[in-house]
Amino acid sequence: MESTPEIERASGERTEPQSPLPLETDPQQEPGQQTSADAERVWELRWLELGSEMALEAEKDGIRAPQGWSRLFQAVWQGQAGLVTQLLRQGARVDERDSAGRSPLHLAVLRGHAPLVRLLLRRGAPAGVQDLAGRTPLHEAAWPGHSRLAELLLRRGATAAARCGAGLTPLHWAAALGRPLLAGRLLGASSPGSAALVAAADAHGWTAAHWAAAGGQLPVLELLLAADSAGRDGALHVAAAAGQGAALRLLLARGTPVDARDGAGATALSIAAALGNPQEVEVLLSHGADPSLRDRHGRSALHRAAAAGHLAVVQLLVAHSAELDAQDSLSFTPLHHAARGGHMEVVSHLLDKGAQINAAGWLQKTPLHFSVESHHGPTTELLLSRGASPALVKQWGEVGQEVVSKGSPC
Repeated sequence: MESTPEIERASGERTEPQSPLPLETDPQQEPGQQTSADAERVWELRWLELGSEMALEAEKDGIRAPQGWSRLFQAVWQGQAGLVTQLLRQGARVDERDSAGRSPLHLAVLRGHAPLVRLLLRRGAPAGVQDLAGRTPLHEAAWPGHSRLAELLLRRGATAAARCGAGLTPLHWAAALGRPLLAGRLLGASSPGSAALVAAADAHGWTAAHWAAAGGQLPVLELLLAADSAGRDGALHVAAAAGQGAALRLLLARGTPVDARDGAGATALSIAAALGNPQEVEVLLSHGADPSLRDRHGRSALHRAAAAGHLAVVQLLVAHSAELDAQDSLSFTPLHHAARGGHMEVVSHLLDKGAQINAAGWLQKTPLHFSVESHHGPTTELLLSRGASPALVKQWGEVGQEVVSKGSPC
């Protein structure tokens, strides 16, 4: 008797198909009501829809394979090994394709039908066959986490380095979906080797480590970091952007430089500050992140947090000695950015901590000029009450008082 394919289940999964086992109808089910098992099969069909324009036929008559499939495809989908054997003897081809370019092997792997996978491979189905989107059966194995089927495919010649149209390898998928067993088997493949596989980037420049960090998939991320350090700097930035504090801690514990910069010169601290993630900012600061570092536009983490109005992050950065009057490439300070956005609480906090209220930036603009031009009446009132000078002249000769008198909401 065939053993059930090994399946990985990520914690917190709600919508991913998790089981290839035959699914029975709940006897207590109300007419027209879907069971969780039915929902899982619907999601499997929807996953197939990502590669084609087939119409689902699940609403009225229960769950069935999409229309237009041949008898072989329907038999494979339903796991009918005897019927599949009979159809192959009658002339059905293992290299048959549906409208999305999928082979019977794609479907057998996705559904977790181990006997059919072995049968199709014995009958000559190529283990690395690609559909029209470039997906191979190894890619399909990643969706429900069929790690033993993936091992079988690898033994039969499937390559772990296969890429779909977006440049994603099966390892990218395993990392994104949180499949450590599958990831381990892919990393153990003889070709192209774990280092090359970990370093492989998709069409957007993301490695598997990026995907694991973005989803907080710590067991997979641990495996990837142990195999090779490729992509760890970028993974740190992604974890900061996604608010994945646990991933940040793991990456930092494994030696990722806390002040590593991205292509724009930003650090993970700047990214987390701009997005208003105080927990991640605190993690980075506690690991020695330098709040004085600037991106290629001269903006520090405090500039970014102030511009977005993230008071809690501003408070954290100031408490860790972030430079209050740091100037960006246009000589604007964090106070300029907060005033332009009308972020009164941030403006007030910066002033309380000693920010220069009349700091002049590009075109001699002060925070007051920005506030008035942006029609932030309450912020303008606050600045004037705290000593902002309405008499300072901008480069083109206009003074703050004149701007205030021209229909200011104050």
